[in-house]
Amino acid sequence: MNFRYRFLRFPEGKTRAFTMSYDDGCREDVRFSDLITSYGLKCTFNLNSMALHGEDAMKTETVKEKFLDRGHEVAVHGYFHRAPGMITPTELVRDVLESRRELEARFGRIIRGMAYPDSGIRNMFPGNSYEEIKAILQSLGIVYARTLGADNDLFRLPQDFLAWMPTAHQENDAVFEYIDKFLAIDFENAYVANRYPRLFYLWGHGYEFTRREGGWERIEEICKKIAGHPDVWYATNMEIYDYVTAYNSLVFSLESDRIYNPTLYTIWFEIDRKPYKIAPGETLFLA
Repeated sequence: MNFRYRFLRFPEGKTRAFTMSYDDGCREDVRFSDLITSYGLKCTFNLNSMALHGEDAMKTETVKEKFLDRGHEVAVHGYFHRAPGMITPTELVRDVLESRRELEARFGRIIRGMAYPDSGIRNMFPGNSYEEIKAILQSLGIVYARTLGADNDLFRLPQDFLAWMPTAHQENDAVFEYIDKFLAIDFENAYVANRYPRLFYLWGHGYEFTRREGGWERIEEICKKIAGHPDVWYATNMEIYDYVTAYNSLVFSLESDRIYNPTLYTIWFEIDRKPYKIAPGETLFLA
């Protein structure tokens, strides 16, 4: 049995996903969490030491109540908030290790995600390389890291989760146009090779809502526009990573007529326009 194309589908067979990533643990993030939670959206909040220490620091109980208990995620943003490409490997190890250690100790969660601090991996000090940074992060148990600097409307899942490029910054002038394009994709009538799943990834900083005139009104308009669509899965960064990784773990026979799911996830996918679902531990036989 020969199939032309096989595509991942998100939970419940959905073709699209939406995620958010906000940096630094600003005071505005609590109000932001209230807003996005009311719209059924999910966010990954990337916290550095500045968010957890000092007079304006977020209390551990506040992070648990306003972020974690609502289904949002907390991720590494560097203890010292230093661009990985502009520090030594030893400094990078310390920056990520101390950040992960503190987050796990404070919140009682396994922390495996990250957003690159500062200019991230866009600029490299002589002798540094992305390959070395990637190897260090993998050795420290980091499985994904959001980068930045190339907003685009391709809506594709990352080929490399440790160089995860978001769709758009919240202040990108084209963000509403991007959302319209994202929601207008016609999967039913799409050419078969274009039926791959789509992801919209928004990022920013909570302080930008206050700094920009009309910033809070703008982010609420974004929320209104993207929320409530039945064919969109609203998830954190880690939820998307875990689900995609589980899909990539499916085992197919040579003829693709037997499929085994070795993971703990129920996984949806499509083969030649026909939808399938496979439960954890199940072997699926296709007629």
